[in-house]
Amino acid sequence: MFVTIREAEKLAKKKIRRGTYNWLISGAEDGWTNEKNLIDLKKIKLIPHILKKNYNLNLNQKFLNLKLNFPLVVSPMGHQTQFEKNGEYSTAQGAYQEDILSFFSTQGRISFDQIKKKISNGNIIWQIFPFGNKSWIESEIKKAENFKSSAICFCFDAPVRSHRYIDRESRYDARKFGKRTYEISPDPSFALKYDWDFIRWVKSKTSLPIIPKGLLNIDDINRCYKIGVGALWISNHGGRMFNSGITPVDILMQIQQMRGKTKIIVDGGVRKGTDIIKYLCLGANLVGIGRPVIYGLICNGSEGVSSILSILKSELITAMYNGGFKSLEDMKLERVIFTK
Repeated sequence: MFVTIREAEKLAKKKIRRGTYNWLISGAEDGWTNEKNLIDLKKIKLIPHILKKNYNLNLNQKFLNLKLNFPLVVSPMGHQTQFEKNGEYSTAQGAYQEDILSFFSTQGRISFDQIKKKISNGNIIWQIFPFGNKSWIESEIKKAENFKSSAICFCFDAPVRSHRYIDRESRYDARKFGKRTYEISPDPSFALKYDWDFIRWVKSKTSLPIIPKGLLNIDDINRCYKIGVGALWISNHGGRMFNSGITPVDILMQIQQMRGKTKIIVDGGVRKGTDIIKYLCLGANLVGIGRPVIYGLICNGSEGVSSILSILKSELITAMYNGGFKSLEDMKLERVIFTK
C-alpha cells in the first residue's frame, strides 16, 4: 500500500492500461495549463510562525447547511468505472470514511440517486453538465432535491471535448471502458446554447444553492455573485479543457474583495498538505482534490481513496503545527510570498 501521493501515482500508472492513465493525466493540447497549476503553487512560499500555542487546531467551518471538519472536497470527476470496477461508489465510500464532502456529476457512470442509496449518510453534492434541454436538467434538479443534495453544482467550463494531445495520441476512448448504469447525457450541444439567463432559470426551479464551477474571469465571478449563488468554484478543470495558462492562483489574487462575502472553492494542482494551506491563504474556503483521488481509486478502491484523503489531512495538520497555523483564520494573504 502506498504511503505518499507520489507513490500512489507511480503504483497507479503500473496498475492500469496506458491509455487510461494517459486519459487521466492529460491536459488540454500540450498540457501547459495543467503544468502551470503545479508551477504557480510551487512559486508560493509560506511564512511560518513559532510559539503560536497551536496544539488545539480548529479546521471546522459551516458550508451551506453542512458542518465540515476539514477544508477539503473531492472534486467531480467523470467515467470512474474505467479506473476501478465500482467507480463512483468506491470514491463516495472512501470520502465518507474520511468525512469529506464529495461531488459527483452527470458525466459519471452512476447516477446521484444510485450513489445516495448506497452511501445514504455521505455528504454528497450533485453536479450537472448542461448537456440537455431544460426538461432534462429539471429532472436532474429534482433528483438532487429528492436525494438530499445540499446544493446543485453546474460545470460551465467544458461545453465540448477538448483536444488533449497525450490522450488522443493514445487512441483511447474512455467511453468504451468500464460499466455504466446511468445513461449518457442526451444532447451536449445544449451547453453551447445557454447564456446567463440559464442560472436565473435554475434559481426559479429550486431553492437549493447553486454552485457554478469553472470560474476564471472576474466579470463572470462578479455576475455570479450579484445573481446570488451559493458558492464560487474557481477552477480551470485541472487544465483539461482550455489551454489558457490562467490558473486559480491568478484569479484568487484578483478577488480578494470577495473574502468573507461568499464561500469560495478552488481546485487545481493540489498534491500535498502545504498546497492546501496556500490556497486557503489566498482566500479559498474549500480546496478540491482531483487526480490524487483517482490514483487511490486505481490502487485500492474505496480504501485507496480513503488513504489519499487521510494522507492529505495528516499532511495539512502536520504543516499547520510546524508552520504555526492555529485555525482557518490564520490562513491569511500576509502569510505567503510570491516568487518569480
